[in-house]
Amino acid sequence: MKFRILSEAAQDLVHAVEYYETMSSGLGKDFLDEFEKTVSRICRFPDAWAQVSPNLRRSMMRRFPYAVFYFRDGEDIIVSGVADLRRDPKNIPK
Repeated sequence: MKFRILSEAAQDLVHAVEYYETMSSGLGKDFLDEFEKTVSRICRFPDAWAQVSPNLRRSMMRRFPYAVFYFRDGEDIIVSGVADLRRDPKNIPK
């Protein structure tokens, strides 16, 4: 399977990388690496992660308190959000 990332999710990802890079040099790259590992797991096992609505699933990142929200579109995985789970849950994609 291949994946695509929606523009809003891409913005979430950029903000998270920038935030972690300001915390410590290289930590932003570590975050991006962890995101890529998470998406790789999703692509290998798309139905293995928690279903949060009829068409949306959530996979937790291992090292960071973030979740990747996604849905399937045929043979593609569409990443619809990269959410900081410490934030207000109303901002989490539905």
